[in-house]
Amino acid sequence: MKEFTYFLKQNVVKRQAPDANLARATYSESVERLALAKRLLRSEKAKYVLENTYEAMREAADAVLYKKGFKSYSHEASISFLKGIGFTEQELREFDRFRKIRNDIKYYGGDCDEHDAKAAIKLAEKLIPRIKELLKG
Repeated sequence: MKEFTYFLKQNVVKRQAPDANLARATYSESVERLALAKRLLRSEKAKYVLENTYEAMREAADAVLYKKGFKSYSHEASISFLKGIGFTEQELREFDRFRKIRNDIKYYGGDCDEHDAKAAIKLAEKLIPRIKELLKG
């Protein structure tokens, strides 16, 4: 995984004024999206669960970026940013794996199984509350 500074140099992340209101709103959307994904697990295809769960995690990551004064135009950059603030390599590799699965679903007609959808939910349930703590500070 590339370092966050790489994305800054590539201009796919921009510095901006920290925005606590946008951070709170985006985090709230991530919590709502995760709840939706859990409901979808009971009745919809696994790919819809994974897509929404991934988006919930990405929104939570973006919330931290907004609070710290950044705007990301790259999903990879949003994931990479978490590396420097207490998330493990393993967690971020898994998060990035879900990014790749989601891209395959969204842009190439891919699919996923229920195991991956449930694994994504499990990771999101671990990451999103930790991000909430970061937003308090």
